[in-house]
Amino acid sequence: MGQPEMMCARTKGGVIEHEQYCDSYYRCDRNGNPILEQCPNGLAFAGHRRGLASYCDYPHRVGCPDGTKVMGQAPIKSEGCEWSFGIFAHDTSCTRYWQCWNGTATLQQCPFSLLYNEQLKACDWADNVPDCQKHPICKESPNGSVAIEKSCTRYWLCVGGYPRIQRCPAGLAFNRETQKCDLDYTVPGCEPPPIVSNDLEGNNDNNNEKSSNGNGNSINSNNRDSILA
Repeated sequence: MGQPEMMCARTKGGVIEHEQYCDSYYRCDRNGNPILEQCPNGLAFAGHRRGLASYCDYPHRVGCPDGTKVMGQAPIKSEGCEWSFGIFAHDTSCTRYWQCWNGTATLQQCPFSLLYNEQLKACDWADNVPDCQKHPICKESPNGSVAIEKSCTRYWLCVGGYPRIQRCPAGLAFNRETQKCDLDYTVPGCEPPPIVSNDLEGNNDNNNEKSSNGNGNSINSNNRDSILA
């Protein structure tokens, strides 16, 4: 009798870890027979506690790979995802990351002033993420605002040298001089277009053109022929 069989004989109806792979485990049936199960691609066996999917959770949460065990499945990759399930760094941004679920990547944004830490698979203070280089956009103003060319409402907000795009509220525009959002009509080049009014007065004069009858009295041109007859 092998090790899985021996362990299942003592834990009927339970689950036991695989002896070699992080992403596999045995489910013991009521008769004590081991049934090999695999976690979804990218997840690892989490033990008896419930994870994201059945008994499986993110590998970094369960400490695997750990030098003695490895992932047995080959990664199934898609756009933004190194595995079908998992949390992965963004290629060009230190403040964003991908959260993948069944091969679908959802872009996530770290809270203000935090950066994505690949080791923790979570957002962390910038001082704890030395591998993330500061962006050249924020070179001259690491904790200020930087205008975006040809845009009146959007701008870069730099936090510790890392840019995040921002948008001014309605009716406001980014002022390059004050480095903040001001009333749009006070920002050169961002003034709102003038309001054109439709004045309908005088239309009646066009239909009832008046002229003098020679006695100082005005008459409507529409009635001129009847008066002269």
